[in-house]
Amino acid sequence: MDPNEGLVKVRVKLLGSALDSGYETETLWAEPLEGNTYRIWNLPVFAYNLEMRAIVECEPDPEGGLPIVTRVLEQGDCFTIRLYFSREATDDQIEEVLDFLSERRAIFEKGSREIWAVGFRTAEDYEWVGPALAPFVTNGILVFESALQSDEPAVGDTV
Repeated sequence: MDPNEGLVKVRVKLLGSALDSGYETETLWAEPLEGNTYRIWNLPVFAYNLEMRAIVECEPDPEGGLPIVTRVLEQGDCFTIRLYFSREATDDQIEEVLDFLSERRAIFEKGSREIWAVGFRTAEDYEWVGPALAPFVTNGILVFESALQSDEPAVGDTV
């Protein structure tokens, strides 16, 4: 069975430092709800202040492309961080970190070899992750950040 059956792609315009990714937009899987609303069903890798299972409002793309997310109506319930692995990190070190986080039933979305979004199901796991990743940070394997950043524009903000 296709895990994306019944889902469509929507497009999120990247804002703020998310544009440092080199992309202007990010596409996400979403479940069509009523009218022009959708529920996001994967972890955003680059977009800030948008969580999995968020309900968003979209407008049609005037050029006929994917629906464009214009605002978040209801925030999701997944606690997301981003991992930025150093270029020097080995594949074994990356796998070690991902396996370690899997023990907490984390979910993953790969942006590239070096950039991953990691979602946690509980606030307890989200609070656990910072101290748990400290040895990997100290050893220069990675840095990380929360996907929720009050100093970053949110979907629908004007810049």
